[in-house]
Amino acid sequence: MFAGGGYLSITKKIMNEYMQTPLISEELFKLHSPVTQSTDITDFVPYICIAQELYIETVLGQPLTAELKEQIASDTLTPANSDLIVRIAPALSFYAVYQALPFHWASIVNKGITIRESENSKSVDIKDIAQLRRWIKDDADTLRTQLIDFLGKCRANYPLWQPSEGCAKHAGEQGSDEKSYDSGFYFGK
Repeated sequence: MFAGGGYLSITKKIMNEYMQTPLISEELFKLHSPVTQSTDITDFVPYICIAQELYIETVLGQPLTAELKEQIASDTLTPANSDLIVRIAPALSFYAVYQALPFHWASIVNKGITIRESENSKSVDIKDIAQLRRWIKDDADTLRTQLIDFLGKCRANYPLWQPSEGCAKHAGEQGSDEKSYDSGFYFGK
């Protein structure tokens, strides 16, 4: 038995700490993502929180992220933060699709990894998935840069915004002038 309420109490506390609050609704996801309106997005929803943590929260910083999550949870978004959520939606939607795509192509089951196919359709191959992910990631990165530019221009509306080192140059703050690359070769000057 654990002190302070037992196992269930501790488990509930831990779950509350790790529960993600998505910054965008399913409606905003459908509106801004590259998936069709007729697609059942239930399978994409978990990837919204993953993409949010990996790509968006690093732009917003912890204080602004916490404020947005608190206002979303209590349904008290300010007009400025409502505008910010609308600006976040395109990038977050594309990153969520980017994260989810491999798991919509293949499934991890007891017997291993299987490719999803049905009677009416045939799956694309891994090379096509890789190319599609690259296009989606490129678009998501562009939308993320636009989000950073928006925050930099409207900094007075977001006093809690604390950009990470990589976002600082977009915000007119001190930061690295080095361009970071995630693939390929880069030879500095």
